[in-house]
Amino acid sequence: MRNIFICVGLAGVFLLVGCEETKSVEWWTEHHEAALKKEVECKKTGSDSQNCRNVKQANFEYQQLHAKPTDYSKGWDDFYKKGKN
Repeated sequence: MRNIFICVGLAGVFLLVGCEETKSVEWWTEHHEAALKKEVECKKTGSDSQNCRNVKQANFEYQQLHAKPTDYSKGWDDFYKKGKN
């Protein structure tokens, strides 16, 4: 009986130690530096945990929000110059 309690206790400890807090996409978006580090860790381990999925989504949204606008002026200038020759 004592061995059963010890085994259950050890199993509980291992389960709690192996668990990490799952953070939301919004949290990862607000903590971009931590998100970049976590994404590297996820890629290295190949993990597909909820945290890794949230990190990927947050980094994608961050890139979309901070994307450089496309500058079409140079393309149009080249287009008009070619048409006038």
